[in-house]
Amino acid sequence: MELMQTSIEMQSFTIIESENGFLVSGDFGGNAVEVHRTDTRFQCQCFIAQVSDSECEHVRAVQDYLSLHPPQEERPMLSQADADLYLGKLAKLDTIEGRNLESANSQIDRIKLWLEMETEKITRQKDFYIQALDNFMHMNEYSTKRLVNGTLSIRSQQPEILIKDEDTVLRDDRFVRIIPEKHTVDKAALRKYCTQTGEEIPGTEIILKPHKFSYKLNRGAE
Repeated sequence: MELMQTSIEMQSFTIIESENGFLVSGDFGGNAVEVHRTDTRFQCQCFIAQVSDSECEHVRAVQDYLSLHPPQEERPMLSQADADLYLGKLAKLDTIEGRNLESANSQIDRIKLWLEMETEKITRQKDFYIQALDNFMHMNEYSTKRLVNGTLSIRSQQPEILIKDEDTVLRDDRFVRIIPEKHTVDKAALRKYCTQTGEEIPGTEIILKPHKFSYKLNRGAE
């Protein structure tokens, strides 16, 4: 952010102006406060300005600053002592920022651990209900069942064909497709053949998958 001018001391405040507003800090410590400039007024971020409609001391200091140094006049130059002071301010802010980041990361790690433990507990409890409902569907030979709180469904899954030796499979022309300058396994044809015949082609392994149980809750179900 480019500074339009340097700074000036007004009473017990030091004011730094930028294109967006002002940074007002006290000479006797304390945190600096931002005063934003709008088309009609100044908005200060201090506590007094947030809870009261009256102008705070920071806004009054900015107004005094502008009355003594209108925009068309040259602003006072920043001294070397002030430059070194501001560099120290930056160092302090960098330290605070680092501590805040360290603290935040520590809290994030604790929150993640808490969430992981809670999620694991909830998942274990959900597994009990899911297994019971899965058994309910099988014992009654349902593929879909609508209930008050939602819908249960069971869907068969295609077996997974694990290619253990691609070169061996490529020797069988039934399961080869030609890509320019390259022979690759036609996995669609291989899956269809193995699924229909149950034959395990040399170089492959058929991995049967269990059915997939799913549920969908109705809105408002708890």
